[in-house]
Amino acid sequence: MINRRTVVQSAPLAALAIGGAVQVETKDPHSAWAAEHKAILAHLFAPDAPDLESDNPDWVRAKEIEDKLCQTPATTPEGAVAQLEFAMSDEANFELVGGVAGDLDGQILRNVLATLKSLT
Repeated sequence: MINRRTVVQSAPLAALAIGGAVQVETKDPHSAWAAEHKAILAHLFAPDAPDLESDNPDWVRAKEIEDKLCQTPATTPEGAVAQLEFAMSDEANFELVGGVAGDLDGQILRNVLATLKSLT
């Protein structure tokens, strides 16, 4: 007789039996970090904002977020999109010029970004 206890106890075995076909859906934090970074910079560089000091807690947080965005590998297309959008943003001072003639270096990154977005 199969009861609830038998099913619960056999669940890990069943997961192994199907060869890892069950995957836990995870979400990268990169999009949230990028949104927070953008909001912080908008606040720090607003027309009425005071002069920025390097020890300003918001500036320190923005630098921490930049480090996380750049150093934490993405595990989903959404996370990779967020990283690439950040890398190509004005906030990151994206200026690829001259690496490949005719702005092809920038174009290849725009193509990769478009492909990743199509996967999300």
